[in-house]
Amino acid sequence: TPTKENNVFTPVNYDNFWPSLSHNTHHNMSLQVHSSSTETLIHSQGIIGKQPLRVRRRQHKAVGTEIVKKRRAQANNRERRRMHGLNDAYERLREVVPALGNDRKLSKFETLQMAQTYINALSQLLNKD
Repeated sequence: TPTKENNVFTPVNYDNFWPSLSHNTHHNMSLQVHSSSTETLIHSQGIIGKQPLRVRRRQHKAVGTEIVKKRRAQANNRERRRMHGLNDAYERLREVVPALGNDRKLSKFETLQMAQTYINALSQLLNKD
């Protein structure tokens, strides 16, 4: 990820993340991440001792259908509340962003675009002084 210095984003040199490995090894490692587990990858690179890593897997308990239905209903309610909150926030934003005389409601995307344009225009007005 880029770092922010003096309000300017500068790229991070990822070659420094693996100082003990050559660039070619780092490239091979990144390819292996997709095909093997992290533990196997680290062990195969010799970063951890020679003992194989033991991975404990969580054992899932058998859950009844009533509990599954209850959990799904709760998750649906949480998602519904989240979406209502998000839609309310868009409505409040639409109220303060100037509309271009359209009778129709701005879409979410249009609302964000208009807000961005409005903020830039206000910032330019402040910078003129």
